[in-house]
Amino acid sequence: MRRNDPSSVPSTIPAVVTRRLLLAAGGLAAGASLVGCRSTGDSTPTAAHPAAAGHSSTPASPSEAQRRLTEGNSRFASGDAMHPHQSTRARDDVAGHQAPWALIHGCVDSRVSPELVFDQGIGDVFATRTAGAVLDDTIVGSMEFAASAPYAVPLIVILGHTGCGAVTATVEAMETSPGHPEAPGEVSDILGEIAPVARRVARKGDQAAYIDEVVRANTIAVSRDLVRRSKIIRAAVAAGRTRVIPAVYDLASGRVDWSVS
Repeated sequence: MRRNDPSSVPSTIPAVVTRRLLLAAGGLAAGASLVGCRSTGDSTPTAAHPAAAGHSSTPASPSEAQRRLTEGNSRFASGDAMHPHQSTRARDDVAGHQAPWALIHGCVDSRVSPELVFDQGIGDVFATRTAGAVLDDTIVGSMEFAASAPYAVPLIVILGHTGCGAVTATVEAMETSPGHPEAPGEVSDILGEIAPVARRVARKGDQAAYIDEVVRANTIAVSRDLVRRSKIIRAAVAAGRTRVIPAVYDLASGRVDWSVS
C-alpha cells in the first residue's frame, strides 16, 4: 500500500476542494457506508455540529463524543438498543445536509457494524472499514475529509475486534512464511500491514489469546500511524479539535474496551 509523504500534504483541505466534493457527490462514500447530510428540516445548511430536527444535541468535544458512543454501546451490549435516528423523519432530516460527530474506522467483519455496536443512526457517524482496520491512502484521505471543515469531527476511533479474521490469517501465514506472509491477490497487502505488529507481540497463552493481543496492538499501531502520516489530522489533534483513540470490540459480550492504549 502506498504511503503518503506527510511533508507534502497541507494541514487543511482547501475550501474549494471540499465544496467540489460536496457538489459532485453530495457527501463522501467511505468504506461501505454512504454518508448522508443533516439538516434542521428546512433548506438552510447547518453549521458544524448543530442539532437537527428531532435529534439530540451533537457532541462538540472528544470527551462528549466518546461518552455518547460509550452510552450507545452499553445499550447495544445489554440488549436495550434504541436504534435512534432511523425513522423516516430522521431520514428526511439528513437528506440534504449532515453533521456527523465521530468517525469510526473498523474492520469489514459483518459482526462489527459501527452504527449497530454503538447504537447510532443515520447521519450520526462517518464509518470507514477495511479488513483488519488497516490504512491506505484512500482511507486516510476519507478520514481527513471527516476531520476537516465543515465537519471537523471531534473524535476518530480505530476499532479492532476479538477473533479478527485478518489478524488470524496473518498469524497463520507467518507460521509458514515468517519473512513475508502471503495470501491470494491483494489480501497479501493486508497481511503485510499487520505482520510487523504481530512480530512485536510476545506470545502468551494459546493462539486465540495471542491473536487478540495482536488485535489490541494493531489498533494502537493504526492510531499512531494515522496521526503520523496525516498532516491534516495531526494538526487537528495538536489543536485539541480532534482525538484519535484505539478501542477493541468483544464479539462475545458486545462491549467496546476503551482501555486499549
